Amino acid sequence: MYHLSWERGEPAIGSAGFPWQAPGGYVFDIVIPIASLFLMLGAGGVGVALGGQHAGPAIGLLAGLGMFVLYVIWALRLFAHGTTPGKRVLGMRVIKENGDPAGFGTMLLREWIGKIISGMILSLGYLWILIDKDRQAWHDKLAST
Repeated sequence: MYHLSWERGEPAIGSAGFPWQAPGGYVFDIVIPIASLFLMLGAGGVGVALGGQHAGPAIGLLAGLGMFVLYVIWALRLFAHGTTPGKRVLGMRVIKENGDPAGFGTMLLREWIGKIISGMILSLGYLWILIDKDRQAWHDKLAST
């Protein structure tokens, strides 16, 4: 479940927010790692175009790796506050079912293990929110969030 931190019209603790917000946060959370992967694999052409035939792949690899490492550090730091980079941008945070803030371990379980499980079988774990009375996906149920 998510808690929205807006100044006006703040929903009650445990409200799931608007339907577009969770997927929006997830998209943001995968854009930076995918962009860094493309940078690592495809920036060799940038170096060749600039005249440095041998420097291109190294520059792309280092830039992409650096971007990925910085993103992971940022994400792990935000886990301790019950959020991810995408949720942070959208003003959301994850809370436990009892109303307590989700901590680092809960977020690690939910984001890196639970979301893999939710997406395994035709993404049924994500679609589960459409039929669940509490609007929880499988990764929310696994982590009690």
